[in-house]
Amino acid sequence: MKRVGKTTSLEWLLACVMLAGGAAPAAAQFQPFASDNRFELSETVQLDRADSAVLSQLERVDACLDDEQWDEAIETLRRLMENSDGKLLGVTQKRYVGLRDWVHLRLASLPSEALKLYRGRVDPLAQEWYESGMASGERRMLERVVRQAFASSWGDDAMMALGEMALESGDYAAARWYWQRIVPAELPSNAKPIWPGYPDTQLDLAAVRARLVLVSILEGSTARAADDLAQFVRLHPDARGRLGGQEANYVEALRSLLAESKSWPAVGVDANWPTFAGSPRRNKIAPRLIDVGKVAWRVPLRKVAAAPSFLGASDTPPGAPRALLSYHPVLVGNLLLFNNRLSISALDVRTGQAAWGSHSTAIYRDELDGALHDIHNPPGTLGVPRFSMTVFADKLFARMGSSVTGRPQQSTSVYRPGYLVCLDLAAEGRLQWKITPQKGWTFEGSPLGDGANVYVGMRRNDIRPQAFVACFDAQTGKHRWRRFICGADTPAQGMLHESTHNLLTLSGEMLYYNTNLGAVAAIATSDGRLKWVSLYPRQTHGNLSKLGQHWRRDLNPCLYDRGNLLVAPADSPRVFAFDAASGQMLWQSGSELADVTHLLGASNDHLIAGGDKLYWIDLNGANAGRISHVWPQGREKLGYGRGLLAGDSVLWPTREKIYIFDQKTARQRKVIELQPRAVSGGNLLVAQGRLLIAGGTELVGFDIYAPTTKEKNKTIAFRGSQ
Repeated sequence: MKRVGKTTSLEWLLACVMLAGGAAPAAAQFQPFASDNRFELSETVQLDRADSAVLSQLERVDACLDDEQWDEAIETLRRLMENSDGKLLGVTQKRYVGLRDWVHLRLASLPSEALKLYRGRVDPLAQEWYESGMASGERRMLERVVRQAFASSWGDDAMMALGEMALESGDYAAARWYWQRIVPAELPSNAKPIWPGYPDTQLDLAAVRARLVLVSILEGSTARAADDLAQFVRLHPDARGRLGGQEANYVEALRSLLAESKSWPAVGVDANWPTFAGSPRRNKIAPRLIDVGKVAWRVPLRKVAAAPSFLGASDTPPGAPRALLSYHPVLVGNLLLFNNRLSISALDVRTGQAAWGSHSTAIYRDELDGALHDIHNPPGTLGVPRFSMTVFADKLFARMGSSVTGRPQQSTSVYRPGYLVCLDLAAEGRLQWKITPQKGWTFEGSPLGDGANVYVGMRRNDIRPQAFVACFDAQTGKHRWRRFICGADTPAQGMLHESTHNLLTLSGEMLYYNTNLGAVAAIATSDGRLKWVSLYPRQTHGNLSKLGQHWRRDLNPCLYDRGNLLVAPADSPRVFAFDAASGQMLWQSGSELADVTHLLGASNDHLIAGGDKLYWIDLNGANAGRISHVWPQGREKLGYGRGLLAGDSVLWPTREKIYIFDQKTARQRKVIELQPRAVSGGNLLVAQGRLLIAGGTELVGFDIYAPTTKEKNKTIAFRGSQ
């Protein structure tokens, strides 16, 4: 066979795409790809970096500081902060922060004489804000001190108070972030600071460090708490102060609390599963699975066919109907909800019947209902459809319609992009609003909500796709803000259809976004301000005919765990950990985790992840990022669908069985046979102690296993003989 050159190969691919752009093309029209469909991506990730005018002013600041022209340097920095406009500046080669935060960092590192001059100008206003916030208990005023006058004489006082407020509300990560910035950073000589720490606090550092130990204890980070306490003993062995509302010796109080915490009962688990991965943090442990009895009900799912595609084949067993595992149901009370491109369904999880006594489970249908388009992606699409939703305060939010988020640049076909809907579940699914994106824009996946607003990833189509995050009013759907995150090449290179489903992660008042375009970002919910953007090493070359396994990670939001973000981007074979507050990369795994498709959760200082195999990955210490356990250990590749953490167990599906492991020890506890029940594996959910499986063509609910009288008597006799 004659080898196809690069130019010819791309032209040939384009021809396939043009065929796919026609009206309802048959799958048979799609031909296997040529053997030489290699691609090379630019390593450049487009960011909204500060322009040359800003850089010139920063150079002027450096020159003024060198000449001890403090006044001009300070005024230039203040003007830059007032006109920051969301621009980014690098603090390292891979980590960027907003211009405002960069200016705070620069002000905090001023020589003492210049810092004194700066404080003389901002302290009166900062003091007014601080005293107003303390008198009224308003976080807003204290946050104003930190946001606008961080390096003032009142910045450390404001952060101390904000940390106490965060602790009282149970936001331990936020409390740690405020208090960490008060403690002087230990930097090598002549090293520039890379995150905004307070320059010269007069607060009692023993009191601050004691609270950092307390945070680690309360959030359940036992190993971290022990390390923090050991350091505290070295620095402040005899320190005393108020902790937990009473005067105490810090070391004695913290030691006692740490020992006591090991016997604290587990926090009660909310039985709801209102969004993908169970919570906006994408890190929920479901209630324990009681046991699995017979099949209680089956509900057919509209088959999402695995049309010829570059991705998605791993979802379909050999010889089985080519149906993808695209469904990720949500659960609120007894209400189980799932969607596809065309409809949203609601049923009673106990019976499998329509939720509100209707003849049909569907509570929303697309007005076209498949008449002019079906549920498949065009042949040759990079990526496959996935379906997820979010429920918050009786409102259901979903992306409906087409899952195609990128189209060939030369395509002239008319298409209807995916859109967002909000349904009122208190009114049995009445449509509250619908949003269709502007031309050239698409919605990435289902939104997240916090009551007042909903947040969603968006994409602007170009040869180089661009990632955005947008905010809409939860009640009306009115647009509030939209923020550019980054742009980068993808293997489609503007010549193929793409189907993506990038999801946001929400913790407190901060959104986190794994763009799958070489960047992870933190965005403030209030105004869309970029807190930081961190880059990671991408896979920049490959072959479309044989894409690496990591490109299957198409439903992979950041997983938030006690102040850290765990990320498995599709454009890298590695797993990464970032500090959620600063964006600093903490560790990265090796490429041996390329097959990891799902980050199931963090438990007992391990990240548990599933792909072809099931992995326990160390989160802390010298082995952070390394595999501590893997199953199976041989060459078998068994994984099939998304597992989950339930109680103190890990449930992991294969095509014929579900394996149950101990979360802490990784020991196998049990095997649930699916074949005798005429059920295949799929995406798992536990509801009211029952197992649910969302397969390729049906949603299956199981009864809770009830032992027979003979089995009960046998168990009693066995126990009596012990």
